[in-house]
Amino acid sequence: MTIILTYQPLPPNVPALVHANPDDSYTIIVNKDLSEEGRKEAFRHEVKHIAGGDLYKDDSVNAIETSCHSNTANFQINENVEIYVKDGE
Repeated sequence: MTIILTYQPLPPNVPALVHANPDDSYTIIVNKDLSEEGRKEAFRHEVKHIAGGDLYKDDSVNAIETSCHSNTANFQINENVEIYVKDGE
């Protein structure tokens, strides 16, 4: 799995978002105004959405978020993930 990571200005209530790209990679945009710890947590949360196939589910956003927030402490990012950091601005 390939992830392009970028830090951009986002609304204060949006820590991060994820987008599936046509080449089967993903772009994760993390709010640049978060603390370092906040950025890490937001990134892990979005990777969990990818790993869970959440971008392709027909469930409600609330159901997907509830599922994603459960067991977050035990979630590990697979070592086969390639991460490319792209300058945000």
